[in-house]
Amino acid sequence: MKLEKRTEKGSKIRKLGLIPGVLYGHGIESIPVQADYEDFRKEYIEYGTTKTFKVKLDGKTHIVYIKTTQADSMNFHSKIHFDLVKVTANDTMTAKVYIKYLNKEEVKKRALVLQSVLDEVEIEYPVGSGISNLEIDITGLQERDTVKAGDLALPEGITLLTDPEQVILAISARIEYDPDAEDTDLEPDLEVKEVESIKQSNE
Repeated sequence: MKLEKRTEKGSKIRKLGLIPGVLYGHGIESIPVQADYEDFRKEYIEYGTTKTFKVKLDGKTHIVYIKTTQADSMNFHSKIHFDLVKVTANDTMTAKVYIKYLNKEEVKKRALVLQSVLDEVEIEYPVGSGISNLEIDITGLQERDTVKAGDLALPEGITLLTDPEQVILAISARIEYDPDAEDTDLEPDLEVKEVESIKQSNE
């Protein structure tokens, strides 16, 4: 994504199809910037707020992640401002990510109740290895079975910081299955989480 230094107020540049922001972090002062709105929107959809990507400013390339965004008060899905944090390839990042359960319907059809105990876990990863969520297939789980944080399959380079013995999902007593009944299971909003902290290298 290409950035330009911002000299006008945000309200003025938004009328030009641009979005204002600020770039700060490793080795640089805070710099007001602007980007094409559609370019930023594509990066936000693809990388969220836990994955890093590259931007260019004044001919220089920086590795960044989206720290925060500000939404339009009239339209939550429309962003009007962003914060980018510069990192280095040797930094280590910490974030909380959501857990996504696969094949929930297969378990429900056997008249079992899924009880979500924890809908997110904390992970640590090197720059470039961020993820927005972790998936686990719960096909075949039986009554009184539990899923622990340590049961999650982690991509290479990802370290689990949450206690691996922490229960994240439990299967409780059978109920009469009604396919038309309202789903009351806790289904987390998979909006990506923010980076919690960064361990910066000395380079």
